[in-house]
Amino acid sequence: MFSKILGEVKGIFNIVTMAEMIEALVYIIIGLIFFVNPSLSFTLVAVITGFALTINGVISIYSYFKRDNIDLYNYNLIFGILLVIVGIATLFMNYLLAITFGIYLIISGTQKGAYGLLLKKFNDSSWLTVLIIGIIFIALGVTTIFTSPDAAVKVAGICLLGFGLIDFTNTLLLRRRAKYFLK
Repeated sequence: MFSKILGEVKGIFNIVTMAEMIEALVYIIIGLIFFVNPSLSFTLVAVITGFALTINGVISIYSYFKRDNIDLYNYNLIFGILLVIVGIATLFMNYLLAITFGIYLIISGTQKGAYGLLLKKFNDSSWLTVLIIGIIFIALGVTTIFTSPDAAVKVAGICLLGFGLIDFTNTLLLRRRAKYFLK
C-alpha cells in the first residue's frame, strides 16, 4: 500500500517538475526575444507577459493542490493566486506593465526565498544560493516598478532569461534531490 502511494506521489512530482521545466524554457525563449528586439510592440510584450504570469500562477496553484504533503509547495496557492491576478491585470491594463512585472518579480523572489529557507530546513547545500536569488529578484522587482515602460521591456527580457535559466537549473537539482522530499 505504501509503495503505491509513494509511486503516485512520485508521479505527481514528476508531472509538476516537468511542467516547471517547460515553463522555464518558455521564459528563456521569451526573455531572449525581449532582449534581442526591445522595440517589439509594447502591447505584444504586455500580452505575452500577462499570459506567462497567468500560466505560472495556474501551475503554482496546481502544484499546491497536488503536493501530497510535500512541504516545498506549501505556499504555492498564495503565490499562484497573486500571479494569476497580476497576469490578468497585465493582459487588460498593459500600460501597467512595468508595475505588474515588478510585482511579479517581488512575488517570485519571495517564493524563491521561502524555498531557500525550506531547503535550509532539509540541510540542502543550495539553500543560500536560492535565498540570494530570491533577494535579487525582489530588488529587481522594486527597481522595475519605478522604470519607464520601454526600460521595463528590456528588464523583462533580462529577468525572464535569468528566471528561466535559474528555474530550469533549480528544477533539475530538485529532481535529483527528490529523495529528501519524498520520504
